[in-house]
Amino acid sequence: MQRNFAALLAITVLATGLISCKTYTSGLKGTTGEAATAGTTYEDAHAIWAAERGSKEGLQKAIDALQGIVAAEPENQEALILLSRSVYFMADGYTDDAEAKSVLFEEGVTYGERAMAADAEFKARIDKGEKPADAVFALQKDDQMAIYWTASNLGKWARGQGFSTIVKYKGYIAKMMTHALALDETAYYAGPPRYWGAFYSVAPSFAGGDMTKSKEMYEKAKAMYPENFATYVLYADTYAVKAQDKALFRELLEHVINTPADVLPEMLPEQTVEKRKAQDLLNRIDELFAE
Repeated sequence: MQRNFAALLAITVLATGLISCKTYTSGLKGTTGEAATAGTTYEDAHAIWAAERGSKEGLQKAIDALQGIVAAEPENQEALILLSRSVYFMADGYTDDAEAKSVLFEEGVTYGERAMAADAEFKARIDKGEKPADAVFALQKDDQMAIYWTASNLGKWARGQGFSTIVKYKGYIAKMMTHALALDETAYYAGPPRYWGAFYSVAPSFAGGDMTKSKEMYEKAKAMYPENFATYVLYADTYAVKAQDKALFRELLEHVINTPADVLPEMLPEQTVEKRKAQDLLNRIDELFAE
């Protein structure tokens, strides 16, 4: 399903001061939102997320708690950012069905845009009719993760929709990540350069794709945080496959497979998922490479 994220943002901010979002469902049974989390604070929800996101059920529990918080506090930026990140992780780490992934990534964009709109200057610019892709430059370092998770969800969603959708949203994504890179390139374990590595390899050349820049950005991210597995897996999945560099593909993925996940202990759930993704990709090596 295609959607105009920028139009949605502008219309809902102007009309209500907030951004609307659909009810989140992951296919897990149980209550969600306010009914499940009456009296829960952000600190409580964050503690659930920190302790239990290593399983699908635990992550869903955290999402339920966070949804309850944003239902009661619609402009709680911290909760909205963590929701955007959590929904992304549910899609990327625990969901196999392509359609279900698409729904989750789209949900993640909505929460991310709501988090950006919690910033007064950004919202003021939107109220004056400025496009979100331009208003994003009003956001500051403490808003960076709102930008990052909005762009991350949108990029994954667009890639799943196909070539034309990548082209359609590449300008919005590029402006968000240009600003995120300028604010702090080291944020989220070198998230901005890692993202640009993927962008340059996935985008067609006429839309900004550049394999040389892709490799430069991936190597930069890898040098900044060599313990973070996501860089290696994304590097293999996007750049190495497109470049048909089988040796690099194998080297990157074997590094992840052969390194203990707790090399980055605070990211153990994400690292564990990346190890699984690395093995799945390596199992497909003959399918992905011509020789």
